[in-house]
Amino acid sequence: MDALYSAFEYLIRIIPPTVLGIFIMEWLVEMGWVNRLSFVTAPFMRFAHLREEVGVSFLASFGSPTAGNSMVAQMYNKKVIDKRETIIASLINSFPSTIVILRNLLPVLIILLGTTGLIYLAVVVFVGLLRTVITLVAGRFLLVSKEACTIDCYSLESVGFRVGFRNAARASVKPLKRIILTMTVVSIVVFQLIDVGFFDAVSAYLNSSFITNYIPADGLPIIAGWFASNIAAYTIAGNLLTTGMLSSKQIVITLLIGRILSSIVRMRSSLPFYVGIFKSDLGVPIMVISLLMQDGIMLIVTVLLVVLW
Repeated sequence: MDALYSAFEYLIRIIPPTVLGIFIMEWLVEMGWVNRLSFVTAPFMRFAHLREEVGVSFLASFGSPTAGNSMVAQMYNKKVIDKRETIIASLINSFPSTIVILRNLLPVLIILLGTTGLIYLAVVVFVGLLRTVITLVAGRFLLVSKEACTIDCYSLESVGFRVGFRNAARASVKPLKRIILTMTVVSIVVFQLIDVGFFDAVSAYLNSSFITNYIPADGLPIIAGWFASNIAAYTIAGNLLTTGMLSSKQIVITLLIGRILSSIVRMRSSLPFYVGIFKSDLGVPIMVISLLMQDGIMLIVTVLLVVLW
């Protein structure tokens, strides 16, 4: 019952922005507003051989990552973009997702860690930005160049405000039924796995892995804290920094290693999120690729900090 309650609590948070994202995408199409918004990101989308409307989902992701990815999924379902474009578009949208998460943590990091927290935050943002740049370059080589054409090419004309609202609501019903049903089932399964201790077992294994041999012994509580929550890790790090047990450099590096090791924990929310929006055939590959890119780049950056700092 506790797992069912947790799943319900998660769905209450995630479903409203999903509904909003799909509805906004349909409404933008109906009202003919895509062209008016796409100019901001159009140069980057053209460089990556992506359609300009993908840039609209990128902008939307700064407000709500769920809404942005729901827009991408809707474009894929309408066959405006193919499978490869969908994966690359979703990976690009991960940068705004990082910003959204970290902007809420900024006050906490400043209070607990001061300048050290800002350094850590800058590294995480840099990793997210670098991942986006790599994805844009990958799109340049993996996708075929397209003519400048937006969703409006598939719609004969825009409609009035009221008619557009009604048409968008009607068009959103079918995809939302599938997405919400899938998201609900996967969330229940994932939270049941959490309840029986599956993720705790995996976390305990990772927490005792050889990587922890490369951080100070006093930093191990930070690693353990990551598997509970990021706030717990930051709080422990703040205490160790205040007491002088660890230096600023050691704190930053330990937090980055903890973030990498605790990736399996973040899958608890990532799995129902991606599978619910994109279905399993796309959701799982997107989640795995995103996780590997994130951790791979962060590991390289962490090693460079150890050597050069």
